[in-house]
Amino acid sequence: MLIGAFVSLPIQAVDLTHRHIKQYPSLGVRTKNRKFGDTYLLDIPKLLSVIETWDVEVRAALPPDGFWFAPLSPLTGKINPGMVSIGEHRVTLARRNLKAWLTKAGLPYHSPHKFRHGHIHYGNTHARTIEDFKAVSMNVMHSNMKTTDEFYSNLNDAAVRSRISALGTAKGESSSRDVQLNEYREFLVWREVQSRK
Repeated sequence: MLIGAFVSLPIQAVDLTHRHIKQYPSLGVRTKNRKFGDTYLLDIPKLLSVIETWDVEVRAALPPDGFWFAPLSPLTGKINPGMVSIGEHRVTLARRNLKAWLTKAGLPYHSPHKFRHGHIHYGNTHARTIEDFKAVSMNVMHSNMKTTDEFYSNLNDAAVRSRISALGTAKGESSSRDVQLNEYREFLVWREVQSRK
């Protein structure tokens, strides 16, 4: 999700049992253009474990309409249950905090939007059918697959080389590979039609 939606996300919009996030402006989530959508977390156990630990902590400290990206007290560093609204600079604060946390952990800084890019690239890399690509696009609330493809589907030289090399070894593989290739060809035709609209 976009950073503005993340920092305004209430606890009641997060359902980790089903890895479901409700990006509903009616719940106070600040989405781009007040867009309404359901999104889902990727099934990556190491990341989900961290998220689940935080979820337990934040739910114990705040009511359902409290912020999942919980405000911390500058004095104690603990969750501040007294903060019930977010200010206009919460996005800037989140970016600043992310930079500080990454620096403290000895990791390079990546903006919140780069993490969004990473989510999309991970999904696209693991997609095997046109439906998978469409699901990735819908999960990030893009209005169409053209947006996802145009801005997020660029492959670096190593990835292009690897994928092209793998195509040469597909000759003797099962017909499922042929089905996937046909689906991809259909996607390319679909994308061309969409770009003409």
